[in-house]
Amino acid sequence: MQNIIDIHAHILPGLDDGSSNWEETETLLEMAWGQGIRHIIATPHFSKRTDRREQEGLWDKMASIRKREKHGMSFSLGQEILYFEELPDYLEKGWALSLAGSRYVLVEFSPAAAFSSMLRAVRQLAGSGYLPVLAHVERYRCLHEKEHLEELIEGGAYAQMNYRSLEGSVVSSRTRWCRRQVLAGNIHFLGTDTHHADYRTPRIEKAAAWLVRHAGKERAEQLVCGNPGHILADRVLARQ
Repeated sequence: MQNIIDIHAHILPGLDDGSSNWEETETLLEMAWGQGIRHIIATPHFSKRTDRREQEGLWDKMASIRKREKHGMSFSLGQEILYFEELPDYLEKGWALSLAGSRYVLVEFSPAAAFSSMLRAVRQLAGSGYLPVLAHVERYRCLHEKEHLEELIEGGAYAQMNYRSLEGSVVSSRTRWCRRQVLAGNIHFLGTDTHHADYRTPRIEKAAAWLVRHAGKERAEQLVCGNPGHILADRVLARQ
């Protein structure tokens, strides 16, 4: 597949636990290009405790990475935000960033977060006019129970899953759960969650092959290109 849009990647150097320097960023971009990725939304971590000076540096780093757009890959800016109650106000004031300037917000929680708190957060963000995208849904233990993921989607959430969660020559119960969610239509976006050149890389070929083989090429292209295109265009994506 080509023209893949990656909505979750830690490629801006020196901001979080992602890329360490520009050399590693260059390596990550070369790897991503080789996988068919043509647009990346850079999503450094953000929490209520993030130093505001780091925020100011985001734009300088984004300007630097955009110099590479002439080579065919393009970029947008966002953040992976650890949810806190004042988040809608932070977004409104520009203290926290949505995805590519859209209404979509990539939000994460503790892996042990209670379902009730996640549902309340989704409803709060949706009620404030935002479109919450749950980062790496496979990590939240409460969503592996009953129909909890479906309830969050009904409450206004979108679900993002990491590509590598679909891989596995030895298929674990978690991998089976992830694959079921994709086939059931409960996953709206896939992301690399890229961090480093030797660990949590942007290599997606195994997951993409599984996706095409089991969900079909049309559904695969929708997940990796069509749906993310709604974020870049700031269009509301139908959840089912």
